[in-house]
Amino acid sequence: MSDLHSIPAAATDYVFDLDGGRACLDFANTDSSSGDHLGSYADLVAFAAQSDLLTPHDAEWLRAEGERDAGAAAGVLVRAKALRAAMRGIFFKLADGEKPADRDLGVLNFDLAASLSHARVLPAGSGAYTWGWVGRNLDAPIWPITRSAADLLTSDSERRLVRECGADDCKWLFLDTSKNRSRQWCSMQSCGNRQKARRHYQRVRETRSDSGAEGAGRGGRPRKSAAAQS
Repeated sequence: MSDLHSIPAAATDYVFDLDGGRACLDFANTDSSSGDHLGSYADLVAFAAQSDLLTPHDAEWLRAEGERDAGAAAGVLVRAKALRAAMRGIFFKLADGEKPADRDLGVLNFDLAASLSHARVLPAGSGAYTWGWVGRNLDAPIWPITRSAADLLTSDSERRLVRECGADDCKWLFLDTSKNRSRQWCSMQSCGNRQKARRHYQRVRETRSDSGAEGAGRGGRPRKSAAAQS
């Protein structure tokens, strides 16, 4: 795809949370306990642009093309959501130490075959080379997401680091790159602090309950007030 940056991408109201550590995990997290954040083809383009998977120029072109050919864009969105469901199935299984379902791997491989036909090795300057993409198709936002999932799955060192957020009400995935591999939350600022507050509240309740029971136990039945005794 082009490297031109002269045309800025249109602003989007929704800002995606990109705490997963890999593009494929961030993409999987667009469907979570907070809802489905891919409500339109424009949302798919916005995700890819915010994740730096598309240049602003290409994001603008894709958004305009999606409006021009709404039927084709809707088809790409359906395909993207099917891919996302397969990725969630794959990476949740890995996070639980289980083998992903063949059906989910089949969906990923189908899209991988379509995406990699657009992949190229391109000069990156100073004698270096990098992966890139050629062509302008409505499914272009899917290409780098699919490759990200394949790279993660085939990496022996990273595949075992896929985790599910430890919060009871969160279904996010992330790559645990912490020093001791002990990260529990998708985000300390949200789920981490909220879970710590809940645990603190629970401990306070238990302490108060234990203290109340102990006080009642020491004197048998609670003493009546003077007014009640009279």
